[in-house]
Amino acid sequence: MGLFDKLLKGAVDAIDNAAAKNGNGPTGLKDLFNQAMGKKDEAINGTSSTTTSSKPSTATTSSSSKRSNCAYTRPTYHTSPEVLDTASIPAKPSRKIEFEVFDGENAEIRVKVTFNLSGDFLETAGDVHYLASYLPTIDDDYDADYSDSNTPLFGVLDVDDEIIYNMAEKFDKGGVPENAMMFLPVNDMGPRARFKAKVENRGKIEYFYYCPLYDYMPDFKTCFTVSYTHNVVGTPLEKKLMAAVDEAVRTMQREVVSTEDRPFR
Repeated sequence: MGLFDKLLKGAVDAIDNAAAKNGNGPTGLKDLFNQAMGKKDEAINGTSSTTTSSKPSTATTSSSSKRSNCAYTRPTYHTSPEVLDTASIPAKPSRKIEFEVFDGENAEIRVKVTFNLSGDFLETAGDVHYLASYLPTIDDDYDADYSDSNTPLFGVLDVDDEIIYNMAEKFDKGGVPENAMMFLPVNDMGPRARFKAKVENRGKIEYFYYCPLYDYMPDFKTCFTVSYTHNVVGTPLEKKLMAAVDEAVRTMQREVVSTEDRPFR
């Protein structure tokens, strides 16, 4: 037994003796210590130590079992059959969506972006350019803060996700993105649409177009995207969702509204 092991054994003995004097009974530390020494000998010599106690430990094991139960697992998302069936419902008339971005070396160029989006999507609160949930059976009288991880979600955003950002960065440098479920360069959807792709990301599927909206800020990678669960793949609903993104990109227009002095502070 090494010096550290001897010091540890002395500490265990002292704790057990103090507990006994105070009437708190055995702590089980000796048994745990002996078991640990046995495991150590097994690892070093390939045999069990003769110091290993044959008695069951009196120490509780609830904390270790709780830790194992708390091990991280990626959430499982699932679209209900009722939502899948909405693929057979004709899409509601598209509506014009509008938002603004600031471009230029000092964000002095105010740009208006417009596009058409299927009426099956209703705007949802979110910290991106535009966000909308797939709610084909709900009218405009709804809670804009509605959020459901199983509901398909359309968005226009400046990507901060590593998977999609790296794909766009590689494409900008003349490379071909890898590890995508689908990838296709685009040259017939206007000057802003560079490629479309489908990837698995954070437990869901994302179908998106890389459409940079900035002329002077290349680090901002803008995408028009829809995310949905795995069980939507290959269904008529997936085709309906993808068609909505196709329309949004095909009708997207970018217009410089004004140029003003807006230096970064």
